[in-house]
Amino acid sequence: MFGSSFARKEHHPSLASAHYSAYLFGPFRVLHAKQALGEPTWRRNKAKALLKWFLLNPGELFSVEQLSKLFWHDSHPKVAASNLHVTLHYLRHVLEPSLTSGQLSTFIHRNRYNYYWFDLHDDWWTDIADVYYLSTQAKEAEQQGNLARAFALYNQLIAYYKLTFLPEDIYEDAFSSYRRQHEYAAIQTLEHLMRLSTRIEYYDEALSCALYTLSIDPYNERAVKTLVHVHLQQGNTTGALCQLNEFEQMLQQEMGIQPGKEIMALRNVILNAR
Repeated sequence: MFGSSFARKEHHPSLASAHYSAYLFGPFRVLHAKQALGEPTWRRNKAKALLKWFLLNPGELFSVEQLSKLFWHDSHPKVAASNLHVTLHYLRHVLEPSLTSGQLSTFIHRNRYNYYWFDLHDDWWTDIADVYYLSTQAKEAEQQGNLARAFALYNQLIAYYKLTFLPEDIYEDAFSSYRRQHEYAAIQTLEHLMRLSTRIEYYDEALSCALYTLSIDPYNERAVKTLVHVHLQQGNTTGALCQLNEFEQMLQQEMGIQPGKEIMALRNVILNAR
């Protein structure tokens, strides 16, 4: 469900035990000892963007050239590199205000080849790591047959996705691939949750999930099939057919296409059963 940067997570400190917490779903914020860092406004907005990048790629090495091009691509290389060094200096002190001149940062490191990386240690809790953790735990619970636990964990994932990943950075190219990744993961999780809810006969939850899915993806056939299934479980054959007809008409009017074979087959099954 997620890329390689998520797969490298080997620990998941609890929110209660971590000294720092970072939230990338919904408005971005970083807390240290429950106090917001860099607020009410970050004096250097690029420092905030750089921190987001580091939190998304903990432990990865990046050259000065890579980071400069990423966030100052319109500037001359020397100017961009200078901006990067000033921003890094500022970011170090936002995260650790007590750093003295010449004292090394706990989190931002540089090697002798001038490559930078960010070390989370066990000091950081991030919602990104929590999303990976919840996804892994949900799959394990499902494989073990603990469907009620899996359902609860998938719902926690959906709660994150509903907040939207870095909503203030929709025009920031540096994060566009991550945004697409999470948008895709959100739809995949919703579709899986609909199947699971139907399987364990949580029909109210399946209905709610399907309606939310259609609010963000009105052409989602899995959501339509779920609504039809719920109608049929309630004995509402007319409602099921109306749902299918409305979906077919929308596809015809807006896209000039027919529904998939499964939708058409479902309609035939309902009509033949009447």
